[in-house]
Amino acid sequence: MATDPIQHVRDHTHETPLDLDAHEALVRLAMLPPSVDVPYLSLSLDWQPQGSDPGREPPPEPRPSERRSGRDDGYREGASRRPSRQVFEREAAKIVEGHGPRGAAFDSLTADIERIGTFLDEELDPAAQGVFIVACSAAGVFEPLALGLPLPTRLAVGPTPALGALTRLVEDYPSYAVLLADQHEATLSFITQATRGQSVALASTDYPRKQQQGGWSQRRFQARADERVAAFARGIADEVQRALTETGVAMLVVAGDEVITSALDPAFHPTVKERIVATIRLDNRASEQEIVEATQPLVERAEREREQAAVEAVRDAVGAGGAGAAGAGSTLTALQAGQVETLVMVDDFAAPGWADYVLPVYGAGNPPAEHPAGGDPAELRPVALDEEAIRLALLTGAEVQIVHTAVPVDPDQGVTIPEAGTLPPRSPAAAILDDLGGIGAVLRFTLDEEQPVASV
Repeated sequence: MATDPIQHVRDHTHETPLDLDAHEALVRLAMLPPSVDVPYLSLSLDWQPQGSDPGREPPPEPRPSERRSGRDDGYREGASRRPSRQVFEREAAKIVEGHGPRGAAFDSLTADIERIGTFLDEELDPAAQGVFIVACSAAGVFEPLALGLPLPTRLAVGPTPALGALTRLVEDYPSYAVLLADQHEATLSFITQATRGQSVALASTDYPRKQQQGGWSQRRFQARADERVAAFARGIADEVQRALTETGVAMLVVAGDEVITSALDPAFHPTVKERIVATIRLDNRASEQEIVEATQPLVERAEREREQAAVEAVRDAVGAGGAGAAGAGSTLTALQAGQVETLVMVDDFAAPGWADYVLPVYGAGNPPAEHPAGGDPAELRPVALDEEAIRLALLTGAEVQIVHTAVPVDPDQGVTIPEAGTLPPRSPAAAILDDLGGIGAVLRFTLDEEQPVASV
């Protein structure tokens, strides 16, 4: 057909106060130099409000003595409706007390907590549902992220930033694309943290126009209309392929009526087809919230499938001998050597580890009495092995897969409450990884037994 049915293509960046490129922030934070004497403070917050008002509770009634002294002038402020704000205040006070009453660490942490409080109360946009902050006043570091999804509320101090909570959010909720189309319009939206950051809109002409009289026969009109739909589908498919290639987004949900989805199927390039996780019916006038609500569960299901595949890849690689690592010690050794292509870890993995940030060299278990690499034993620091493994993976460009241990709940089946004294069931992927030590890796390359392992 000579007529191009695409009237225009428009790219649009949607304004948002949220930090949607959290992966770039993760890599930047992982590259911060260790600070042994003055620790980093890492904070993650579930910033969802209690009730519908994100402000504060009404202030408490003044005491009789305050009324008599004339202090009932509105100076008292009620508690924050964000429960995590109060948790932060309590935990921060404990941390400062544990590093006091004076010294460089005490001064730095005190300044960090004051700066964080100012950010939460005066600078953070109310649209944020989650917050992640890394701070170290002594090192001049203050990295706040306003996020579209909540994080678990945690506060940690250590020689390196604790990146586990943010890594899990990035890995659990990857960016994905939604193509919402009908026979006349199509919009490709990119969703990150339940927020639309970018979109591409396509509109077609109304050719062929149907005339009431003196026009084509119904059969000829229908043939031309079918040609236009097929041509529009090809134009959409080309634009989708271009956008997915440019962004690197790995998952696509196709939504629309049967006419356009049927026309799109043969038009999609194989590299696009392999990224489609679902095809659904959805009104082309659906709002952003409706699009997210309809597609997010589909992407979460696809992510669980990716976790299962990653665990099976580790199991198969370990079984093949040399192509995989299992357990804390072997995985940490592979991370130090830059061998790891994909780090896989259950979400409740916890184990002690140690680090010498001067050499640098790392190990599993409690710090040994003698330095394993011949360094100064005083430089051996206890670390959370899960956090150190994630940091090393980010530094070496490895993919991270954190496996959900909870068994997915089928809404139609209801929730089965386990008997008292029994452990909740674990997902099939977690059960496989448990047998491998809870942590493992698929390797990029193997090392000869005689070849020394390089340190990161």
